[in-house]
Amino acid sequence: MNTDYTAIEAIGLAIKGEEDAIEFYQKVSDLVKNELVRAKYISLAKEELGHRILLVNLYKKMTGEKNEPPKIYSNIPTAEMGFPIALENLEDILNFAIAREQEAQAFYKKAASKTTDISGKRTFEYLADIERGHELMLKAELDAYKRDKNWYSDNSDIQLVGP
Repeated sequence: MNTDYTAIEAIGLAIKGEEDAIEFYQKVSDLVKNELVRAKYISLAKEELGHRILLVNLYKKMTGEKNEPPKIYSNIPTAEMGFPIALENLEDILNFAIAREQEAQAFYKKAASKTTDISGKRTFEYLADIERGHELMLKAELDAYKRDKNWYSDNSDIQLVGP
């Protein structure tokens, strides 16, 4: 967040970032053959969708608008501009995803420090913490991938169990 944004502009940028993250994790899930790993990326995409909904509701609460906010674009890297389509290496994709989560975390922390609306501040702080959790999970995935790259390529013997 190199520029100072109003709370409303920050929400608009955050919504766009969450939409890009949804697209990113859906694309990554399509690249992964291991069903257990694929499920993690699908879950991340769903979490990012939840963040988008949270931000849209915050926007509506703060503005009194009934419609979603207008799209706000910036030079912040997005899935459209920054998804490494050409990368075939899951390690590079994981490193890219970790960097995106770190950027999102920094964005939300800065937005929380700039907004005077207590609800907005709490929401941005919450999202920063969640993005930190995503970063840590992806770092664990990267470590697991480095330990056993073949397991990630395909493992039809694994069955997902539980909710």
